[in-house]
Amino acid sequence: MSLPRIGLNCDVSVDDAGATAVRLGGRYVEAVVRGGGLPVILPPVPAGLVGQALAGVDGLVLVGGRDYDPALYGRPAHPATRLLSGPRMAFDVALARAALAARVPTLGICGGAQLLNVALGAPLVQDIASELPQALRHTREGHDETFHPVEVADGTRLAAIVGAGELEVNSSHHQAIDRPAEGLRVAARAPDGVVEAAEGTGQAFLLAVQWHPERLLERAEHAALFGALVEAAGGRQ
Repeated sequence: MSLPRIGLNCDVSVDDAGATAVRLGGRYVEAVVRGGGLPVILPPVPAGLVGQALAGVDGLVLVGGRDYDPALYGRPAHPATRLLSGPRMAFDVALARAALAARVPTLGICGGAQLLNVALGAPLVQDIASELPQALRHTREGHDETFHPVEVADGTRLAAIVGAGELEVNSSHHQAIDRPAEGLRVAARAPDGVVEAAEGTGQAFLLAVQWHPERLLERAEHAALFGALVEAAGGRQ
């Protein structure tokens, strides 16, 4: 049997000469390979091709990046909001909605977790530091990782993968899920109450984590997230 094909969305950059390039952190690729899957990079394409792009994969990782337009969930932009490029944002939202409709096994990471909530029509905390001043520091400082614990809720899909109770995670985000969308439930919170993971309430594999497990592959519980996604994707082949 062939390896499950795991799609990954990616960023778009433009150099000084106006040339565009698609970019994806190598650790995402490594994480999928170590989890037993075959990475398939999905660059932004026109809306009419989103369905075909999704049809070519068995599972999906939605990766992090800049912010999604708050107009998508009916709120004005916070001064700290830094938007993704238009082509990537349009593609990401269309891809996420198509994946949700088709029940494609999906793992959202950091901005990808926020994307899933936005794609389902629910809001985000646009800037944790200013909107939740009592919160922990969730942003990364330079090249140094920021760590804090989260409490994984018992009885959740996430708990079945990483274990219930306290889990140490890295943290480099200034936004977070505000209210989980219909069809999602909170699976983990930080000690300050910030939502750190959400998951689908149905049978399909749908998991959103606010931290970056691809940067923690030496820790079995974080690497296991990718193995669980690949296993679910293999069941669709």
